Amino acid sequence: MSLKTERQKAILAVVAKQLVATQGELKELLHARGVEADQATLSRDIRELGLVKASGDGVHSRYAPLEAVAPPVQPKAGAILARLVHGVEASGNLLVLKTDPGEANPVGLALDRMGWREVAGTVAGDDTLLVVVREGASAKRLGRRIMDLKNRKKDTA
Repeated sequence: MSLKTERQKAILAVVAKQLVATQGELKELLHARGVEADQATLSRDIRELGLVKASGDGVHSRYAPLEAVAPPVQPKAGAILARLVHGVEASGNLLVLKTDPGEANPVGLALDRMGWREVAGTVAGDDTLLVVVREGASAKRLGRRIMDLKNRKKDTA
């Protein structure tokens, strides 16, 4: 593990366990753990780690991960499908969804979270998602339903 990685892990451990209000305080706490860093390095690490100054009581501020202060907003599953799916192709009870590189997994997760009865499961590659459609349901109809989400998004844009 690199020195930078070890230092950043130590920073996260310190701010998770203690209220750290200043970089000077953080530097001292790291020094007590045997980790040395100058102010410029700490500033860069704080930025890279996404730490922000937050106030739990409205008076005292401390460093904290952004997620601890403001959990990320999760877009609706339908919006993810509408934005990331670029094409569909049905074959029997299988549906192949095309996405940009690296986007098949989020599309699969979104589709799973939709809870559509006709979806038995998904398998994600890099830019392709395989959707297994339950017996008795139509892969073509499911494909049209997904593309309708995309078309509705275009109509409202």
